[in-house]
Amino acid sequence: MEIRDTVNSENAGRPQSPDQGPGARIVKDLFEPERQWTERTEEEQVEAAAALYERAARQWMPAAPEAPDPEDAEELEARSQQLKLQQKCQDIAALMMVEELEEELDGEDTK
Repeated sequence: MEIRDTVNSENAGRPQSPDQGPGARIVKDLFEPERQWTERTEEEQVEAAAALYERAARQWMPAAPEAPDPEDAEELEARSQQLKLQQKCQDIAALMMVEELEEELDGEDTK
């Protein structure tokens, strides 16, 4: 195995003797790490992706709201009832529209 000095590109495999003089350079070996890729199982990949998604979601989503005050609870209940009533009205309107469309299609088929 040959080690080269990166400063002066000389062989550095042999230790330098002290009799080489005051102009001798100190040889330093450089450590160059290599990336090693290990294969992950599909399950590990899914878990890693889920962890990343969870961190991103926590970063961008607002904190959970606090429990409502008792005074606000009445207002929330009234709003909930209003929304339920509105949903029922929309369901009735949708059924009426479907019946009208079916009657129109039946009328066109008989012609």
